Amino acid sequence: MSIPNRKMLLGITDHLEGPRGQPSAEIFDQVMEQTELADRVGFEYAWFAEHHAHAHAGHLPAPLLLALHLAGRTRNIRLGTAIICLNLHHPLSVAEQCATADILMNGRSAFGFGSGSTPEEVEFFGLSEGDEADRHQRFASALRMMLAAWGGSDETPASRSAKVGPLADSPHAVLPVARADLRQRSWLAVNSAGSAAIAGELGFNMLFSHLRTPAQYCEYAAVYRAAGGAGLLAANRPVIVAKDDATAWGRAEPAVRMLWRRFQREGRIPADASEPAQLEDLCGHPINFIVGSPATVARQLAELHARAPFDVANVEVRWPGLSAEAIHESIRLMAGEVREKMRTGITTRLP
Repeated sequence: MSIPNRKMLLGITDHLEGPRGQPSAEIFDQVMEQTELADRVGFEYAWFAEHHAHAHAGHLPAPLLLALHLAGRTRNIRLGTAIICLNLHHPLSVAEQCATADILMNGRSAFGFGSGSTPEEVEFFGLSEGDEADRHQRFASALRMMLAAWGGSDETPASRSAKVGPLADSPHAVLPVARADLRQRSWLAVNSAGSAAIAGELGFNMLFSHLRTPAQYCEYAAVYRAAGGAGLLAANRPVIVAKDDATAWGRAEPAVRMLWRRFQREGRIPADASEPAQLEDLCGHPINFIVGSPATVARQLAELHARAPFDVANVEVRWPGLSAEAIHESIRLMAGEVREKMRTGITTRLP
């Protein structure tokens, strides 16, 4: 099965996970090497996640800094965040930092923003998460404040989640003024119909989580388009590609079992469920892991696309138990054989 009339764009996301005792510099170096390789072989995007206090084993609290640093070590790939957790930051500060970074990156950014973070991180910052409706209201207000700041507006909208200070009721302007197309190159993480509506109304692209089903992708896409969204959609999946299915499955077992056990601890999988013996049975929802040869991975991505069309295949390739060589092989095969098997020479716009 191929993807008709499309050229599939490729992205790579990394949460910079690792044991608490592992030096963060080692993890940063691994991710920088894989991003430089992804740039050389033709990936269009690389995103880095924000995590604090080792939540979800993450070592990177400032993904914007890594994206900016890698802009000097790469040539073409668009670099960004997946995501900046806006509920943990003042939106004007985020707006200023992103506008500055995008200018320094010569417009090669792909910043992603989200409405929430893990309960551990919210507690770490002494904040209150609130219910979904309240979180979405605060998220939309923060985004509107950011967009006004990017435009150099001399009137910044009031926000329930962030007060501007003594200038809140006075005309003022934020510098630097962002590039005119920064909004069109930015993304929102969407895990509900409510956040999809916000993305559509405000004109952002959409990032989907690997935790979501094709039916949810379709639901969110419909809400997004109905709200006026006309941007790109990126579907995320954990992926391990190797020369053949047997090699890929052998490499994948530690990662897939780690995810299954973690999801059970987090309540995503019932506490009384028995861990399947067969790896294939571990890879279904909510793990949604794709494993195999280039032909197998291309087929599964094409099947996902047929059920819920997307523009960017956003993959996660760095997993426990994998050597750097195995990770790099996944990247090369995704950019080469997998993409070639999926496409028929079609074009898509790149904002």
